[in-house]
Amino acid sequence: MPRILITGCSSGFGQAIAAQFLDQGWEVIATMRTPSAEGLPGSDKLRVLPLDVTDPASISSAIASAGQIDALVNNAGVGMLNVLELSLIHISEPTRPLYISYAVFCLK
Repeated sequence: MPRILITGCSSGFGQAIAAQFLDQGWEVIATMRTPSAEGLPGSDKLRVLPLDVTDPASISSAIASAGQIDALVNNAGVGMLNVLELSLIHISEPTRPLYISYAVFCLK
């Protein structure tokens, strides 16, 4: 049975993506900063794990807990209530390589 890890499953697209893969018979590992199955379909194929994609220790723990995966959907992100061009976004230098190494590590 294929297994997928999906980040950012606490609401919106993440929940919808998790529901779609569960409907297709996949094992789903739904991750979010504060783990809760609320809003996700009840299923014995669903596993909810904590994951903060900005915290290396959280990433390592989630990867170790998830085990082997067949697919990754990196949906974690920041919601904005403003027009993007008018918003100030600060991304520190150490954060950029973290996202890149996370995606590469999970796809090995």
